[in-house]
Amino acid sequence: GDKVIVFSDLVYSLKMYADMLKRPLIYGETPERERQAILGTFRSTDAVRTICISKVGDTSIDLPEANVIIQVSSHFGSRRQEAQRLGRILRPKSYTQTDGSNRSSFNAFFYTLVSTDTQEMFYSAKRQQYLIDQGYTFKIVTNLSERADMEAKINNYIYSTPEKDRSLLRILLTSDTEMEKEQRQEDTAIRKSNADGAALADAGVKRTAGSTMAQLSGGSGMRYREIG
Repeated sequence: GDKVIVFSDLVYSLKMYADMLKRPLIYGETPERERQAILGTFRSTDAVRTICISKVGDTSIDLPEANVIIQVSSHFGSRRQEAQRLGRILRPKSYTQTDGSNRSSFNAFFYTLVSTDTQEMFYSAKRQQYLIDQGYTFKIVTNLSERADMEAKINNYIYSTPEKDRSLLRILLTSDTEMEKEQRQEDTAIRKSNADGAALADAGVKRTAGSTMAQLSGGSGMRYREIG
């Protein structure tokens, strides 16, 4: 019964994920009418339980109904952005239950995927320290790749084989020109969409660097799951 938001700052890859998963997509150039229709369905019905959102959702979209965020890519070291996204799922919910003491019990989870042995881990550690200072906790999930692969095969998920995984990764890693074009269009749309758009758009997005396919994909070790 979870309501899930998939966040990615890289619009090119976000579009691919939304298309693969057959889930609604909201980014800077999404028409306002379409955006409101998606959000309305997500908020009020079970017809849409997962939506994919770009960084446009950091300031202009309020979804207290969501209780799970999966962050696929994020600005390096952007603590403000992480706090904003956590705020999307830590607000009181109409279906929140109590723990027996008449206090609201939040069932909210924030996951962020980090590739091991890359510069991304350094910036992720900075964000984690900030969250710890704010009173949040996080847990390191080991062997996530193996567990995900096993579940994918059992349930026959899309990209349930190493060959399909590598095919997707090659596409994402060799699409620099198209990716840069998408980001410029996204930043332009965000600047026009709201008062905070300029600052949000100017927060640059870097691509993760690594020397091997395993390092870039995170398939050689563990990833982080952050929970609030």
